[in-house]
Amino acid sequence: SLKMDDYTREMMELKTLITRTLEKKGVLAKIRAELRASVFEAIEEEDQVIEKEEGLPPALLGSCNDRAKQLHASPSGRLLTALICEYLNWAQLNHTVKVYLSESNLPKDFWKAELKEFSSKIGYDLCRNRESRPVLLDVLEGFLKFENFVEVRGTGT
Repeated sequence: SLKMDDYTREMMELKTLITRTLEKKGVLAKIRAELRASVFEAIEEEDQVIEKEEGLPPALLGSCNDRAKQLHASPSGRLLTALICEYLNWAQLNHTVKVYLSESNLPKDFWKAELKEFSSKIGYDLCRNRESRPVLLDVLEGFLKFENFVEVRGTGT
């Protein structure tokens, strides 16, 4: 019985050590995110089957609230969502993008076309800083510079 207790204690210590190591390396966070995304995808697929076969409203799809649905229906809301998706994609949070789009009931790659349309409207080169920074950061910095410019001009008159 004493040997079993030592063995159990050593196994618990080993488990704790492995868990901490995997946590430090970010492995567990990635596994958890992948699991969440897989669960959402499985529910989404089942929802689509039920919707087609039984004509029932989906349990997960379209689950975002009315405020979010209204926002997603507006041009600026679609752009906001596209910028968020582009940031998540840039940050390599691929599972988070999947969960976000599933929860928002938005098509998988809709945000790419939305960004292309936005960039062509304002003459922004999407390839310019693709690796080094997300588009959302450029938009935010551009807005802050403009606000500062307006503020500075306003005080100068």
